[in-house]
Amino acid sequence: MNQEKILCPVCERGELVFKKSASSYRYKGHDFTLEDIEFCECPACRYEVIMPEQSQRNEARIRDEHRKIDGLFTRVEIAQIRENFHLTQSQAAQIFGESAKAFSKYENGEATQSVA
Repeated sequence: MNQEKILCPVCERGELVFKKSASSYRYKGHDFTLEDIEFCECPACRYEVIMPEQSQRNEARIRDEHRKIDGLFTRVEIAQIRENFHLTQSQAAQIFGESAKAFSKYENGEATQSVA
């Protein structure tokens, strides 16, 4: 997250502070906890908000846990496998019958590959 100062939209007195904390989830009957869920908090009124870029990172972490439960590769594992074979994203996409854009989304955690 960039370090620009953001005034609290609720109290307009405090500047939002970047924080991380643990959060628990349930997916397909499996419980898991992520220790580094990002959010911002106002020190003046304690208002909490998740900024868009924090939400994207949080969602990517959550999707990785879903992938593990589903027996799929995580975004890091997908990138490592591709790099181990010295492939570009475009080359890997062709091999797996995907578009380069879709393959990029798998590696960035924006989308989940299918079980097939």
